[in-house]
Order: sequence, then structure tokens, then C-alpha cells
Amino acid sequence: LREVGSMPPGNKGDSIYYKYNLKDAMLKETKLFFNDLLKTNGSLVNLLDSNYTFLNEGLAELYGIKGITGNQFRKVKLPADSLRGGLIGQASLLTVTGNGVETLPVNRGAFVLEKLLGGEVPPPPPDVPEIAPDTSKARSIREKLELHREEASCRSCHKKIDHFGLALEKFDYLGRYRTNYGKAFRKQGGEAGINTEVKAVDGKSFDGMAGLKKYISSRPKDFTRGLTENLMTYALGRRLSFTDRKVIDGIVSSTAKGGYKLRDLIKRIVISSLFLTK
Repeated sequence: LREVGSMPPGNKGDSIYYKYNLKDAMLKETKLFFNDLLKTNGSLVNLLDSNYTFLNEGLAELYGIKGITGNQFRKVKLPADSLRGGLIGQASLLTVTGNGVETLPVNRGAFVLEKLLGGEVPPPPPDVPEIAPDTSKARSIREKLELHREEASCRSCHKKIDHFGLALEKFDYLGRYRTNYGKAFRKQGGEAGINTEVKAVDGKSFDGMAGLKKYISSRPKDFTRGLTENLMTYALGRRLSFTDRKVIDGIVSSTAKGGYKLRDLIKRIVISSLFLTK
């Protein structure tokens, strides 16, 4: 969240960002959401998907949700078909993984793998460009990434993350929902339609934001491990090592048995031998 607002939008049609001071609104939604979950000792599942969030008028307009007026934030029950529940649907995280001008599916995919599934994204090999130089004829973002994966030095990393980012492409760099890339993309020779059907490295297929949420939710222990490792890294102020694994395993196991409660997870971290002897 420290990076939210570091690359403010500058495209035509982005006036809503400045009209409603959406940088602060995006941050507040996520902080209120997390604090509420912490206070109520809610389930970690809500971090992935929930039927509520915290909104004011500006953020509700960005999300296309009617009936919210005024700058004051309030807890709002989301429409049944809304994709905004949970962290992945919040503009703060959808924005911070872009650059203020366009989405960056690789960044989004890396975030999902590292922060939500506890995986590792190795640094790119030296002298490898973000997008391979031979992608000029690609007619879509998906084709560009597919061509990039043809590079042997890029394949091992991108095959782990690209599908997660592509699944979120119907949300633009401000977190607005969209159905196509628009006229500007067509003028550049690209295909305006957005395809969010993907297949993960484990062979499982899913489609879009809703499918991604279900995919992660089907792996609750992986999600809990990722969250535990990130919280523990923050608590200790250092990277975790192989010797820390036994303690992490114990916390994940007891959190699962206890119903995946957020405050209970944090308590287990604080009373762990790793934290008490740091």
C-alpha cells in the first residue's frame, strides 16, 4: 500500500481519480476492511472474497455501485454479482500493480503468487527485457506474453505467474471494470476484446476474477501459509530460512484447525518461539 499513488493516472477520462481523491479512498477501504476483520477475528476467507466492503461515494462510483453518497465511509453489503469482495477486488491492489497508464499482468501475477499463494518469483535473468523485442506483431497482451514465454530464459518464471495476471485484465489500471481495451488499443493494431480464460501450471482452468478467487480459495492452506510467512517476515524484520519451516508449519496447521481466524493467526505468530527469541 505504500506504493499507492506513486504513479498517478494521466489518461483522458481519469478525472474521477482527482475529483474524489481516490488515492486516499483506496487506501482507506483496504485499511478499514482489514481492521474490521481483525477486530471481529473474522475468517481469512474474507481476504479472498467477501460479500461486503467499505465505500464512500467516489469509490462506489469507480466500482459502479449505486446508492452511496457523501465522502463518509461505511460498511456496504455488495450486490450478489459483485466481484469487489476481498482484497483482490479492491482498487488499491489493482492500481498498485499497474503504472498509472496501463495494467501490468506480470506484476499482478507475481503479487498473486507471492502474497496470496506463498510462492516465489525468482528475479529475471540479467539483461532480459520486460517484453521480448520480437512481440511487435502481437495483437493482444496475451499474445505478447506468450511470445515472451518462448524465450527459454523467461519461460520458467512466466509460466508460474502470467495466467494469474491475465485473469484480472478486465480491471484497468485504476481498478475499473472494463469489457475491452478500447479504441486506442485498436488504433495500435491490437484486438480490443479481453480474454480472461486461463490455465494454471497445475492444469486447472479458470476464468477471470471470480475464477481466480475460487482457485485460491480451493487451496486454503497455501493461502494461509503465504499470509503467515509474510506476517512473520514483517514481525521478525528478516527473511525466513529453512530452519523456520517447522514453526510456520505448526502455525498453519493450528490456524486451519481453529477455523482460519485472522486475529488468532496473529496471536500464534506473536507467541511463537521465532518471535519471542528474535
